[in-house]
Amino acid sequence: MQASLAKERQRNGRIKLLALLALFVIPVIAAKVILYMNWYEGGATNKGTLIEPRFTFEKAGLSNPIPESWQLVFIVPEVCDSVCEERWYLLNQSKIALGVYSERVEVALYVSTSSDAKWVEALEIEHKVLVLPEQELPIADQDYLLVDPLGQWVIRYPEVDSEQAVSQSKGLISDVRKILKLSRVG
Repeated sequence: MQASLAKERQRNGRIKLLALLALFVIPVIAAKVILYMNWYEGGATNKGTLIEPRFTFEKAGLSNPIPESWQLVFIVPEVCDSVCEERWYLLNQSKIALGVYSERVEVALYVSTSSDAKWVEALEIEHKVLVLPEQELPIADQDYLLVDPLGQWVIRYPEVDSEQAVSQSKGLISDVRKILKLSRVG
């Protein structure tokens, strides 16, 4: 009788041990499977593309044209057509839409030697214009770019067609508001 009681206790102990082990192992295995099968999408809330690896004005051999402010930048293409003008207009409207945060942000044009110089001159611009060097940069023509006051290029917004331009501007505004709310710089 005692032998059967001891075996019963041993069996109950093993069941409890296996249950306890399963309690901790099953979630780990489930997480591994979910990540391996790409069923999980990360919790990124930014609408633009983070510039990786980190890129600064120093790496490009340039000085920051507006070191005291965040910069919303437009990269001027070779030929500025109606889409280009619309993107420039939306970028300026995005600054206005930032409301109280707009004081911390400046709009700037970055041009290269192949950019549409006539269009830039016709703007009679009061915004800062930076001439980009002829080297490989993590940006393309007609991109929007967010640059922090320390000179780090943070987020880029690639060129989109006219139908998506307004929603991209809303995403830019959302990203800039979040960053400015959390940032003590600029």
